[in-house]
Order: sequence, then C-alpha cells, then structure tokens
Amino acid sequence: MKLANKFMPGLGVRKTLLAVLIAFIAGAVTFAFVGDNSNNYKNVDSKDVKIIAVGLRKTAPELDVVSYSGNAIGFDSSRITVLNFWASWCAPCRQETPLLVELAADYPDIQFIGLTNDDTETNAVSFAEQYGITYSIGNGDEYLSAINNVLPIYGLPTTLIIDREGRVAAKVIGGITNNEFRTALNYLSAE
Repeated sequence: MKLANKFMPGLGVRKTLLAVLIAFIAGAVTFAFVGDNSNNYKNVDSKDVKIIAVGLRKTAPELDVVSYSGNAIGFDSSRITVLNFWASWCAPCRQETPLLVELAADYPDIQFIGLTNDDTETNAVSFAEQYGITYSIGNGDEYLSAINNVLPIYGLPTTLIIDREGRVAAKVIGGITNNEFRTALNYLSAE
C-alpha cells in the first residue's frame, strides 16, 4: 500500500488500483480490436503500408456509390484500386492529397477512388477543386460501415489497396508517404 502511494502520491490505494485496472482494460481492448497482426503482413520495406498476406486477405464489400458529380463509382475488377477515406476538414488528408493526385497520374493502370467521411458535398467538392483531384470522389459514410465489418477503419485518412481479386491487400492508417506507397503499388501490381 505504501508502494502505491510512493509512485502516485495523493491518489490513495483504491484510486491507484482503479487507474491500473483501467489502463489494463484499455490495453486489452486495444489488443482485441487491433491485435498483434505482425505475422499477417508482408515486409516490403515499409513501416506504414501494411500489405496483407494473400491467404489472409478478406473480400471488400461491393462498392456502389454515386460520385459527387453524379456518376456511379464501383471497383474495376481488372485493376488494382486505391481506396482513400478522407474529409475536407482533416489536416493529414490535406497533406496527403497532392501525393494521391500525383500517384493517380503516375499509375494510370490503377483505379483511384476517394470516399469522404462525415463531410458535406459542398466542402468535399471545393476541396477536390482546390487540390486538383481527378479521380472519382463520393460520400463514403455508408460504405465505411460496410468495410468496417471486413477491416476496421479507425480514423482519417485511411487508404486501402484492393487487389484484382477484390480483396483488401494493404492498409495505411494516416497519411501515405511517397516512396513507401509506390513500393507497395509496384509490389501489388507485380502479383
């Protein structure tokens, strides 16, 4: 009892034990949702892009979204797809968007799709015009619920790479980086 008071003075034994219990539960919940997936990913010299081993990939739900310009958005099964979840209010999304626009131009054989989350059409379209987005964008709120059943999305931006079989092949939580994302695209294109 004196040991707990020595490391956390003023809290008391019960509050100290409660704090330790809460920290333990938070860690257990995080592990349950995120888990130790280190064996599920291939190393492509990337710390941020997690390429999922072929045998562990899950099929992405069918994408049937209408773009902000009124066109249908869906996966092209003959191509790899980069699926980016973003919002106009998201600072890291603003940082990575110029790179996504550049990658879409550099990889014309790969389909790029941007789906917004918790955003308005007006703000999303203004954002797309400001950053010169040339690929299809639409509201992803409903699709985000569907993809969460396959592979949870914890925040924005998150970028998935869907392989030619329609399976989630890679995931990036947070902004993408140029060299690592290109390495992943090249690796998956060669599969």
